[in-house]
Amino acid sequence: MPPVLRIYRFDPPALSIGFHQNPVKALDIDAVRNDGIDIVRRITGGRALLHDGELTYCIAAPAGSVLFDSGLDISFRMIAKVLVRAFRSVGVGAGLVRGCRPPGRTGLLSPCLSSVSRHEIAAAGRKLVGSAQRRTRSSVLQHGSILMRPASAAIVRYTGGDEESLGRRITSVYEEAGRDVGADEMRASLIEAFEEVFDAEWEAFEFGMRDLDDIERRRLAKAGEFEALLNEEVAV
Repeated sequence: MPPVLRIYRFDPPALSIGFHQNPVKALDIDAVRNDGIDIVRRITGGRALLHDGELTYCIAAPAGSVLFDSGLDISFRMIAKVLVRAFRSVGVGAGLVRGCRPPGRTGLLSPCLSSVSRHEIAAAGRKLVGSAQRRTRSSVLQHGSILMRPASAAIVRYTGGDEESLGRRITSVYEEAGRDVGADEMRASLIEAFEEVFDAEWEAFEFGMRDLDDIERRRLAKAGEFEALLNEEVAV
């Protein structure tokens, strides 16, 4: 199987939590339920994210591919190079930044966007993308939330903290480009940047009926497991 790139949005908005997070401890579940917000658990680590006004990229590659064989550090930098090139093509002066953690408390549970980790992208010193990677013996997956417009800071409603304070540490494509960059334009820029950096050309992929049936079966099973966990933790 060759590497696969997926670029998508959450509709309606949803929350994702890191693989090791307890949803009841990470979120104000009453607020989440009152607002009708769905929760999903990522297969990568990190902390909670509000997927609203953003675009998510996800690239998965098998062993034997350059992304897998190059190792964690180099593969992160390669994808960061892609992101920087894509942002600059739409008029955003983004760059690679070294990791840092903001001083003091960032809120009850420190949402994922409150700090900048290694090889992530910022503009004017503010975080623009939240990325994470997971590796197994046979494959690697990296995904990230690209902040397209000011919306993600509203996560403090569910994690605690100060929206204004978080807003000073993150930015968006809209704010940095000074215009409304559409999802289709950003998607095209990402695809082109991946092709240029990896010297490859993407082909459209369509799921077959068997694939779709398997996806739905897995979705229902995971949803049931997660809801059971949520109810058990709330009851405790």
